[in-house]
Amino acid sequence: MKSNDVLSFDLCGTLDDCNVYNIMWYNVIPEMYAETYGISLEEAKQVIMKSYKQLGPSEIGWYLPSYWIDKFGLNYEDFLRRSKEIKVHVPREIEKLKSRYRLILSTNVSKEVLKFSLLDNIFDKIYSSVDLGYPKKDEGFWNSVINEENVKPFHIIHLGDDFVYDYLIPSSLGIRSILSDIRRLRFNLFYMTGIRL
Repeated sequence: MKSNDVLSFDLCGTLDDCNVYNIMWYNVIPEMYAETYGISLEEAKQVIMKSYKQLGPSEIGWYLPSYWIDKFGLNYEDFLRRSKEIKVHVPREIEKLKSRYRLILSTNVSKEVLKFSLLDNIFDKIYSSVDLGYPKKDEGFWNSVINEENVKPFHIIHLGDDFVYDYLIPSSLGIRSILSDIRRLRFNLFYMTGIRL
């Protein structure tokens, strides 16, 4: 029998180590910048890191490759070509939960990045802060998820690894939140659902 509860997962640090961001932001974009402007990779990294720090992860643009490609005057098609082999790896066993729960992904990761993976096959819905217009540390993000799912907050069980983004804010709205990372995911899921992965 299907539960009324919705299982929500953070992505980076919870389901995947998200090297996808490290590779795109710290390898692909600096390499493209160095080639475009004829400077060394180290010089390119210095310029780019300074820009990353100026914006910071509190702003939605930080999560969008297209924002940085445009800002640095790079070629987006070239970026896609270089990035197409980068994959987000979510444990396939998560699909075992679909028979009992609606599965959603609640993440700051943009769909620009997620399109390199097959996450639509696993999750019933993907909520990205870029689409919702709020970073996950903003109550607006979680209120949007609650409204879209059309359930009472306590019917959402969220697992994530960040104390503020994944625990403090959603818990303050009534979502049942549990701190979890890649290492503790299987134990925490069994604890919350009784389903062994």
